[in-house]
Amino acid sequence: MILCAGEALIDMLPRETADGPGFYPATGGAVFNTAIALGRLGAPAGFFTGLSSDLFGQRLSAGLAASRVENRAAVSDRPTTLAFVTLTDGHAEYAFYDENTAGRLVAPADLPDMDGVTALFLGGISLAVEPCAATYEALATRNAHLPIMVDPNIRPGFIADRAAFLARLDRLLAVADFVKLSDEDLDWVGLSAEEVLARGPEVLCLTEGAKGVTAITAAGRVSVPARQVTVIDTVGAGDTFNAGFLAGLHRAGALTKAVPPEAVLRDALGLGTRAAAVTVSRAGANPPWESEL
Repeated sequence: MILCAGEALIDMLPRETADGPGFYPATGGAVFNTAIALGRLGAPAGFFTGLSSDLFGQRLSAGLAASRVENRAAVSDRPTTLAFVTLTDGHAEYAFYDENTAGRLVAPADLPDMDGVTALFLGGISLAVEPCAATYEALATRNAHLPIMVDPNIRPGFIADRAAFLARLDRLLAVADFVKLSDEDLDWVGLSAEEVLARGPEVLCLTEGAKGVTAITAAGRVSVPARQVTVIDTVGAGDTFNAGFLAGLHRAGALTKAVPPEAVLRDALGLGTRAAAVTVSRAGANPPWESEL
């Protein structure tokens, strides 16, 4: 099972109503979206977070079950994180309401049973705030024997202490085997692709929006172009790519701590880009089912 560990929240998506502009509450969160997409693509998936028992938390739990994701969350009576989304030409920006939430306050004592877990995925805003960031870092370091993928999915406005965030990212890169960064993420962290690999990962997946994605290893580069689709919005695009990439490696028996063969990398990148193309072609984070590909 691929265990995804990180935030689950409600995306408040802009909608026009009869009374004027409003918001629609949709299940989301970068790591939640990746878990949902993995389940829909037929990969064995699990999810760990701090999950509220409130109305929104119940919706998140139901979403996991509907997409065949095993729920290993630590449930509390604290509220669910909310993210209000604004869209500009389909590009999403976020305002987070996260203080004292179930996800924010998840602690090392809440870490899940790892029985049956064969790979680990971490990322999102969960790596930017305390105490949950320390909890997910502990999960990674305690399970460094597993193949680990990290996508920091950087939201600069959510990062209060840049130096502390970069220090944690360095520690996570040291135990990660795969890392995904967008070209914007790479610029923000101030590293070259080679410098990222030197910190520990075997594979860097560098996404460049409409240009596509390149897997960079010590041996070379493998690039796959993006699918040309009409973009409704970009919510969940990178999260779905992550799921497709992991599902592709899993199908090939190559989700290990070693560098996959070039052909396997190309196929996994292709699955990720095809799945992401479906997600951006419809509103909100709504990853495709395997049958849709």
